[in-house]
Amino acid sequence: MLINPGEGNPLFPKMLKVDSVKTYPVDGQMFLLSIWVTNPQTLVLGFQVLHCWIKPTCVVTPRSVIYPKATDDKAELAEGAKEMKQSQNSAIVATKKLFAKKYPELNLAGLTDASLKVSLKDTGGPSGGLIFSLGLVELLAPENLLQGRKIAATGTISKSGAVGAIGGVQEKIVAARAAGVELLFISRKNCDEISGEVDGLKVIAISTLEEAYLALKGGGNSDFRGVQGCTNLTV
Repeated sequence: MLINPGEGNPLFPKMLKVDSVKTYPVDGQMFLLSIWVTNPQTLVLGFQVLHCWIKPTCVVTPRSVIYPKATDDKAELAEGAKEMKQSQNSAIVATKKLFAKKYPELNLAGLTDASLKVSLKDTGGPSGGLIFSLGLVELLAPENLLQGRKIAATGTISKSGAVGAIGGVQEKIVAARAAGVELLFISRKNCDEISGEVDGLKVIAISTLEEAYLALKGGGNSDFRGVQGCTNLTV
């Protein structure tokens, strides 16, 4: 199987929308990051493998590392769509819990699966959970959290707000850089898979949605470039 960096897909104003709840203007942009992975039934030819080996951003890996043995394209697409939908539901619950703590005066009863509108084709899996959560926070919080910045995030989200590891984190760093992202949030559980060389990005490893929220709200050192939050790396 071949793995390549995908794209940085902007959330606002078309991909992520909320009905039935008051939202606030967005000052900046958030990006959902993707990777390209060959489908389980795709025949990968020798010259494609050689070409991948030459490219520093391409990875060749056995099919068994990515897909279970008894699967096909249709099954994987269905599973990816299911995981994507589940990640959106978890993002809603996690966002509500965060707001109950940070903005108890706001009523988010209208924030439901039906009120969340996500327009994204040909992309599946659970890794958008964190960016969906941050997108909701940006839309629903009265404060200007983005402050004109371009940010991205990748990681699963639980209903409690815990951020989990995802696959292809190195490829997503490449996608973030190509999209012009300044700040990227990743799961602290992915720290062992990245190096300290992130070529101009500010990468913050976090364990919870609240940690990402506080980092956004605080602004931080806008001139810093490198990795924060990974104890296995020194910057």
